[in-house]
Amino acid sequence: MKYRKIMFSVVGFALALVGLGGLSSDVSAFSVTPMKQTITLQPGDTYSGRVSSFVMNEGNGGKTTYYEAWVAPLTVDDVDNHYTGVFNKANDWTDIVNWTTISDGDETAKYDEKVTGVMEPGEMVDFTYAVNVPEDARGGGQYFAIVVQQIPDPNAKNEGNVGIADYIQIASVVYAEVAGDINISGSITNNNIPGFLLNPPITASFLATNSGNTHSEVTYYMQVFPLFSGEEIYTTEENPTSDYVLPGTTRYVHQTWEDTPSVGIFRVKQTVYYDSLENEPSVTEKVVIVCPIWLLFIIFFVIAAIIIWLVMRVRGRRQAAKRKTTHATEAKDHRPETKAE
Repeated sequence: MKYRKIMFSVVGFALALVGLGGLSSDVSAFSVTPMKQTITLQPGDTYSGRVSSFVMNEGNGGKTTYYEAWVAPLTVDDVDNHYTGVFNKANDWTDIVNWTTISDGDETAKYDEKVTGVMEPGEMVDFTYAVNVPEDARGGGQYFAIVVQQIPDPNAKNEGNVGIADYIQIASVVYAEVAGDINISGSITNNNIPGFLLNPPITASFLATNSGNTHSEVTYYMQVFPLFSGEEIYTTEENPTSDYVLPGTTRYVHQTWEDTPSVGIFRVKQTVYYDSLENEPSVTEKVVIVCPIWLLFIIFFVIAAIIIWLVMRVRGRRQAAKRKTTHATEAKDHRPETKAE
């Protein structure tokens, strides 16, 4: 059986929990690489991967960073058009966390456990992970993250001094697909372009719903034309954008023409492909009017002035015609009578 190659995405996050006190200029920051990974898994096999975390010197030369790292399930919050990574909730697509262990070279931890250690400024720490796929693992998508978090010095004594503690949390996300019964299905709905805007920019949007059992990619682009011309003013057709949708979720996606003029009438076209450029795309095209409110007032007053002028002109003509008729009648009434001889 031919299995579909995995597609990938990146969900990175940084969370700073700040204590009481003023900001410090001596703050260490750290990064994780790669932020995204893609793996294809076979039931019964073991896959090994690597994530590196790097401490950067900042402020007054940086400082020692204490960390903890763990394996976390990856889900998303897709309520109210949000599509935010969530790293503390499990579902049917995160069984992989139970198959995965993480190690920093000194400690090894399975799901619900953590490895801890120390990173000096400029030092890089490699975290390795191993995924032991069960023989009976079902086919489809599986999602997890390697999370690394800064923690306070565990050896420091709290003497009651008010200060600041930075707890920065970063993650490398792994999108995996287990070979087997793969179901790719989904739809594009609400492919929408607004027809009238008071202010730029023009933004087109759509909803992508994944009803399959593995993640899918949506690829989309925008084209903008003058009202009566086929020559593109703006296009992303040669460099389309791609986003990824997890199974069982709906993703709100939008794209924007940032350099939209303040005034204008355009033809805007949005093209969206679900999962493959070979599939039939969802296409919408609409005439978009961009007209600021001040111009609306000017147009309103001009139209009102024209209407008033036309009304006065018609009324003036009617009055002139009435006066002409009246004068003709009066002239006839005052005309002397001619007696017959």
